[in-house]
Amino acid sequence: SRADTARRVLLYAAGVYHIEPPEAGEIAELTKEVSAIGRNVNQVVRAMNAAVQRGQKIPRLQLDQLAHQLHQIARDNDKTRSLMVRRAQQQRAHVDQIIEAMKGGEEAAPLD
Repeated sequence: SRADTARRVLLYAAGVYHIEPPEAGEIAELTKEVSAIGRNVNQVVRAMNAAVQRGQKIPRLQLDQLAHQLHQIARDNDKTRSLMVRRAQQQRAHVDQIIEAMKGGEEAAPLD
């Protein structure tokens, strides 16, 4: 966006340009994966509910597959949470550097 471009130009001019951390791509991929698994889980649960309402038994294999998918969602959520915490810490350090530069403190150190 224009606002994002202007922000980057101003930060670059101030010597505190911030490059997007590598975690951003990982977080986006994990989010897509969890979303896809979630849609699949919803479809499976709807089918299971319909089967139960018709008086049918749910095969053990289906229940095991559902449990595996739920476990995968939990694992991906934990990894995403960890990446987001790391990214938030990096952004906090970046903001602190910008504030120091704005206060007219010492020359801002280059950011990674």
